[in-house]
Amino acid sequence: MGRRPIGLLTAGLLVLSSGVAAEEPTLAGSEWRPVALGELTLPEDVDVFVQFRGEGELGGFGGCNRFFGTWQVDGDAITIGPLGATRMACPPPLMEHEAALFAALEAASGFERDRIDLRLFDEEGNELARFAQTDAD
Repeated sequence: MGRRPIGLLTAGLLVLSSGVAAEEPTLAGSEWRPVALGELTLPEDVDVFVQFRGEGELGGFGGCNRFFGTWQVDGDAITIGPLGATRMACPPPLMEHEAALFAALEAASGFERDRIDLRLFDEEGNELARFAQTDAD
């Protein structure tokens, strides 16, 4: 009878410690497809993505041009940019989507991640963009 309480106590501590050790999902190593940029909803067939690479490097494809830059997270605050990109010209709808993506990324100051959904916010808390994770397991 003396062993049972210790076993339950040990099991309880393992459960508690596993909850404490669990961290919020990081953005490092993840890839995202924009679903909405402000009021602009992107079609699903548009080949656009953002990669939050390790070491604070950012890369991706805006629909017309490849882009690159830096990113940094501190709690729920995020800093992205400055961004650089290739300089290909594409039809106006693609260029407009790409410009909206670059503007949203560089204006982001906050973020919220819920598993495979990512939202970026400006300094006033207005949603700039919504993303769906493309490399989710």
